[in-house]
Amino acid sequence: MHPGIDIFVLISGSFSIVATVPLIYLAISSVRDARELKRVQLEVAGLMEEVHEIQREIHQDQRTAKTEILETKENVERVVRATERRRLPRVRLEFSRSGGSG
Repeated sequence: MHPGIDIFVLISGSFSIVATVPLIYLAISSVRDARELKRVQLEVAGLMEEVHEIQREIHQDQRTAKTEILETKENVERVVRATERRRLPRVRLEFSRSGGSG
């Protein structure tokens, strides 16, 4: 072979090996990042499940509160109606002062 070609092959081969080192580093780093991302995604999914459970509880509490408020309103209205039916007429008494020196 020609010495020029040997040097070219040696230099291009060395360059190829050196050029793959950052690519290998990036690949390993990407794998680590992907694992970390997966962990974060699982954590977020768990938190979202908790949020949905809390939302269900809130909605149930709201429905219960609404029902209780309506029941209270109906009770108050019944008391008002019952009170209006039983109200006695007011009697006004006046006392006059008599028997003094006047």
